[in-house]
Amino acid sequence: MSVKVIYGVILGLMVMLVIPAVQAAGEFQISYSCANCHQDRYDEWSRSMHALAVSDPIFEAEYLRALQSDPKYRNYCLTCHSPTTRITNDFNLTKSISVEGITCSFCHSVTGVENNNYTFNQSNPMQGPYRDSNTDAHASAYSELHTKSELCGGCHDFSINGVPISQTYTEWKEGPYAAEGKQCQDCHMETKSGAAAKNGTIREKVYQHFWYGGHTGQFLEKAFQIESSMQRTGDRVKVTLNITNSNVGHMIPSGLPSRKVVLDFKASDEHGKMLFSDQKVYSKTLVDQYGNEAADFWKAVSIAKDNRFKPGESRIEVFEFDVPDGTGKLDTQAALTYQLEAEIITKEIESVNVELAKVSNTTTWETAKTTPKAPAPGWTVSIMALIIAAVLLRRRKKP
Repeated sequence: MSVKVIYGVILGLMVMLVIPAVQAAGEFQISYSCANCHQDRYDEWSRSMHALAVSDPIFEAEYLRALQSDPKYRNYCLTCHSPTTRITNDFNLTKSISVEGITCSFCHSVTGVENNNYTFNQSNPMQGPYRDSNTDAHASAYSELHTKSELCGGCHDFSINGVPISQTYTEWKEGPYAAEGKQCQDCHMETKSGAAAKNGTIREKVYQHFWYGGHTGQFLEKAFQIESSMQRTGDRVKVTLNITNSNVGHMIPSGLPSRKVVLDFKASDEHGKMLFSDQKVYSKTLVDQYGNEAADFWKAVSIAKDNRFKPGESRIEVFEFDVPDGTGKLDTQAALTYQLEAEIITKEIESVNVELAKVSNTTTWETAKTTPKAPAPGWTVSIMALIIAAVLLRRRKKP
């Protein structure tokens, strides 16, 4: 069982235990109170990164480092990782709703987003994507916002010190998916047929609440395509890769700059001997005031480099190298890997390594047979001339 799943289980038990002590009238409703009618949605949410937004070990470690750097970052971080604190001001996380992360009652109370600020209707009706919702449990209202990417932009677009740190929403907005009308929800909240609530209307489109993304292996495997071609001129080989962000509506990698995509290229002969290898890294690099790479994004003052893949972008990468004379077969392999390494509170390193795409090729050549070399014509002529000269010299010396 992974660390994140264990944290999720612990969080769920904590929430159920502390509900009677800390749940006050008029506050946001805890997500567990929704499970009676929305069991499937609750189960999906409880397995998501939204539910672990406060208790995820990577966030915990970064959050503590940020607080050590400056206590002002408490509010800055929690307005997205525990967004009900925007209203409750419970920045010390004393209430059960605060440690739930991004909760049901937060998202379904939002009525608008402007400049990364959410407006709320904390009481009924609950906002949602259906025009005909009808239940005795609460009043419901149709919200077009809940079908649009703008709902996500309030948190998935942020800057610090004037430096754009994470711009997933902006990347989508400036890309082809936005122009086509394809929303964040269309990919990250895949739909299925069924009922949104117990005994509810059967619908063709019910949004699932897993929010698959950069932490989800099977989701990432759809992202890239790689095509490979090779040319040989004498002992020189050129391999050309065409790499395409074919299935993601924002840049890859997106989110925090600690995420990167790595291209590993290798070439070996028929005996498995490595002839050539190279690596390219695609990421956003932040630097601090001293020009050093800023591992902690809140220390960033500028962007030093950004070579990530834009949505729909195809990029050519070329690798050239020599092959030894007599090489009969060449195996080439190129693999793209999504990588994330982050320190957690125990000082251990939490790692994510997911293969995004891979291409392999084998090329066979006829090996030329080696034949003895004939003496060069110049040497032959020289030897014959010496023999003739010697014969003539002997004849002259005879009496």
